[in-house]
Amino acid sequence: MAMTAQVTFAIAAYALCSSSMLFLNKLSVSYMPDEDFRLLPGPISCMQLLFAVLFCVGLKLANLTTYDGISKKILQMYALYGVLFVGSVYASMQALKVSNVETQIVFRSASPLAVSFLDFIFLGRALPSGKSLLSLVGILIGAIAYVLTDSEFKMSGFAAYTWISIYFVLICAEMTIGKHMMQNYKLSSIWGSVLLTNATALPQMFLLSFGRGEFTNLHSSLFHVSRTLWVIIFGSCVVGTLIGWTGWNCRNIVSATSYTLIGVVNKLLTVILSVVFLEKHASVEGLVSLGLCIAASTLYRQPPMRTTKLIDENELSEFEITEEGKGLRESSS
Repeated sequence: MAMTAQVTFAIAAYALCSSSMLFLNKLSVSYMPDEDFRLLPGPISCMQLLFAVLFCVGLKLANLTTYDGISKKILQMYALYGVLFVGSVYASMQALKVSNVETQIVFRSASPLAVSFLDFIFLGRALPSGKSLLSLVGILIGAIAYVLTDSEFKMSGFAAYTWISIYFVLICAEMTIGKHMMQNYKLSSIWGSVLLTNATALPQMFLLSFGRGEFTNLHSSLFHVSRTLWVIIFGSCVVGTLIGWTGWNCRNIVSATSYTLIGVVNKLLTVILSVVFLEKHASVEGLVSLGLCIAASTLYRQPPMRTTKLIDENELSEFEITEEGKGLRESSS
C-alpha cells in the first residue's frame, strides 16, 4: 500500500510539473509583442538551468540533502545525458517559437512507440502486448492525422517540423538512457541527479546559445522585459527545478516507455491552457487528432522485465513495480 501511494504521488507530481512547463515555456518565448526585444530560447533555458543548480547548492548548504556516491563514471554518464537533455530542451524551445503547443505534444505522443522498442533492445523489457501495441499504433495514427490537418504543414511541408523532429529523436534517446542511469548509476539522493543534470547541461546550453548568437542583444532585451514576463520566467525556473526532481523520481519507479507515456497523457492540461490563454493553437480537427493520441495512450500497459515470469497483462497495474521498485524499497529502508 505504501509503495502504491509512493508511485501515485510520483506520477501525479511529475504530471503536474510537466503539463505546466510546456505552457510556461511557450509564454516565455512569445509573450513580448516586439520581435526585436523578445527573449530568445537559449538565454531563458540558461536561466532555468542556473536557478536549478543554485537551488540544489542551497539544499546542500542548508544540510537538507547530500550528494554522496558521485564518481568519475557517474559524471561521464551525466555529461552524456546532458548532451541529449540540452539538445531536446533547445529543440523544444526553438520549435515553440514557430509552432503551437499541440504540435509538440503530438510529436511527443508518437515517442512511446519508439521508446518501447528501445526498452526491449537496451533495458531488458518484453515487447508490448497486442493491446499495448494497438495503443501505441493508435497514438501514431492520431499524430499522422494531426499533421495532415496542420496549417503549417500545408504551407511549408516537413520543413515546418525540422526542430520538432530533432526534438523527437533526442527525447527518445534521453528517456532510454535516463532509465539506464537510474538502474545502474543511482545516487543517494534524487536531488543529486537534478544537480548533475543541470550542472552539466548549463555550460553546454550556454555555448550552444552563444554560438548561435542568442546572447547578442540580450542586454537590450532585458531592459524591455515586463514585470509579467519576469514572473512567467521565474515560474518556469521553479517548475523546471521541480520537474527535475519529479522526473527523476518517477523515472526511478516506472519503465522508460511508461515514463514517456506519462509525459504524453498529462499534456491534456497543457492543451486546455493553450486553448484558453494562447492565440496560436490547433484547429478543431487538430484537437480531435490530439484527443485520439491521448485516448489511445490510456490503453497502454507496461510490459514486464524479460527476466521475470511473464503473467497475464490484465494482472499488471498500469505502472507495475518490478526489479526497479525492489531497488527503491531497499534504498529507502
